[in-house]
Amino acid sequence: MRKGRKNYLGCGAIIAGIVIFLALVLPTDFWWFILAAVLIGAGIWFIRCC
Repeated sequence: MRKGRKNYLGCGAIIAGIVIFLALVLPTDFWWFILAAVLIGAGIWFIRCC
């Protein structure tokens, strides 16, 4: 797979579409769980990569 700006934009568009779709389907309490999971994942990523 080629690396570049188009690859990141495509992945971002797919992720944004999934988030919008899930926002229409899932209840609001679920999003607090997702936010917590994202924050934990970002923290682990920062510890490993930075």
